[in-house]
Amino acid sequence: MNKDEILAKTAKKLKALDNKTKLKILSLLIEEGAKSITDISKELNINFSTAHKYLERLEKAKLVTSKQVTDSRLKRLFYVNDFDVDVSPAGISELLGDVKSKTNQKSFKIFNVCGDIVDFDERLFAKKYLKRGLPRALIDSGISAVKERAFDGITLAGLHSNFRKHLLGKVHNITNALREVDHAESKSRTFENILALTHPEALQQHKDGDIFIKNLGEPKLLNFVHDIYGLHTHNFDSKNSSLNKFFNLFLNTLKTISSCSNPVYAFESFNYFIAPLASKSSVTELRKNLKEFLIKLDGSKYKIFINLNIGNAKFLKDVNSYYAWENKDSNFIFKYKNIAEKITKEIIKLAKKNKFKNIKLILKFWDNYDASLVKDLENVFIANMQPKWQTTNAGFVGECARFDSYWKNWPRTTRVGEAQNIVINLPRIALKNKSENKFFDELKKTIKSCVDYSLNMGELNIGEFLRKHKTEFKSIIRKRWKYLHTDDCAYSISLVGLNETIKILSNKTLDKNQELGKKILKVCNQIIKKNEPAPFRIQLKEESNQFIANRFYELDSKEFKLKNIKSYSPGIQSNNIKVSAKLQKYLPGGHCIETNKKNIKKLFETNFGLAKIK
Repeated sequence: MNKDEILAKTAKKLKALDNKTKLKILSLLIEEGAKSITDISKELNINFSTAHKYLERLEKAKLVTSKQVTDSRLKRLFYVNDFDVDVSPAGISELLGDVKSKTNQKSFKIFNVCGDIVDFDERLFAKKYLKRGLPRALIDSGISAVKERAFDGITLAGLHSNFRKHLLGKVHNITNALREVDHAESKSRTFENILALTHPEALQQHKDGDIFIKNLGEPKLLNFVHDIYGLHTHNFDSKNSSLNKFFNLFLNTLKTISSCSNPVYAFESFNYFIAPLASKSSVTELRKNLKEFLIKLDGSKYKIFINLNIGNAKFLKDVNSYYAWENKDSNFIFKYKNIAEKITKEIIKLAKKNKFKNIKLILKFWDNYDASLVKDLENVFIANMQPKWQTTNAGFVGECARFDSYWKNWPRTTRVGEAQNIVINLPRIALKNKSENKFFDELKKTIKSCVDYSLNMGELNIGEFLRKHKTEFKSIIRKRWKYLHTDDCAYSISLVGLNETIKILSNKTLDKNQELGKKILKVCNQIIKKNEPAPFRIQLKEESNQFIANRFYELDSKEFKLKNIKSYSPGIQSNNIKVSAKLQKYLPGGHCIETNKKNIKKLFETNFGLAKIK
């Protein structure tokens, strides 16, 4: 073959690989072996006709080969030919010079079937197995293994025998390993094993994309609000305590708790809780201690949300003198109000200067909004505590969760976490039940099922934390005190794609059909409250994770024709701030509006609860 013929042959192969879909087809055949046109079209989510056309072109370029086989029916299987297309300078040089690389290759001679001594031809040897659909990677592994034990004069039959032994050994090892994994997992105390016994349909729904269960592994809190007041009360003698010592204790506590929770935490009412200790420090000492603490905190692996109260907080007139720490007069909290304001200003200054990566501030405005506090702050959260539906106890872990410990008094939105979160694929319910009545019937069933799943996971959660994790700390007041109240933690049910659901049911957007949006949220809350098992706390929220929304969309796009819907929104997405604000009160577990600083004043004209300001 002359130079022009070699180059023409290479160009033909390259032309056959001129788009991403063709390369995907080739990659699938290489990784998984022989496939039919139907198999390929389903696995790559492409039309049958497209798959057929591209396979014909790949076969014409001699990159793949096909054959007819009879299984339950006659079908045509495609498998990869052994080819090499290397258009690098070295590759072209080798192609034209017919130079074979000797690196890492063992050359030897074999007896072929005719009894003649010939050079071992790796491509010819592999062809037999490629033709039967064996994945290329597995063939390469087997050939490498047999070449290590080969010698001049080995028979071709001997090579095939060694090749088969190697592959069967791999199969044996894989089977044993999978059996051991299944055995180990069946013995572990995980949410997945509990659901497999009590609600196997939940795991099937998770797999199919009807729901998404955030944690199927061992019980761990998804996020947690720390108890600053409790740590001080149970670990320090007020007369000998200092802010610096307390911050060191706090950092050690974070490390301890990280073993049984994801590292997403909040500090509720941070400025008021540290005010009594800060009152003993000068402004210079306060600034220094805060800076050291926040820099260490930001350098850790944790994601921290610091809630700061601004203005006349509702709890100020209701706080019992029990929370005075070392002061027992009834007006103690007003004494700390000025110190709390100093702490807030110092933290904001440090945040502006240091541009923290892992620390985010949540400014909780109880009355008038102060724009100067937000100026030059990046990615700050604004919580409006003025609406009637906002409660004194409301605490936030960024856009992840809102905790409303209505069963506790202030300041007990502490030592509270999110024990589990089940995400519901709302658009799928609408796609399966396009009439409103059928949709709401199915929605009620889904919510009730998710409550049942949470109940079974909750029983394991409480027991597992007591058995495995350190939930009690030493105390100077009594022998021990319980830091993790897992029975007080919340189990969330969150929603994806409300906007798309309304579009499917009414051909309108959320902005133009607010009433349907409110009705869906109200029904969800009613069903949760009706079926909420004591003492479990189950709350409704929006889902902020875009990847979960993407997963639902990809699965649904394969099963349903999604007209005019290009993606699913992660939660309650609206272009109208007022619409988003109106919906927040129906999501007690959390809903965050994302906007810019220009719109903050507009937000305060509404009854919004939480906004992320970029």
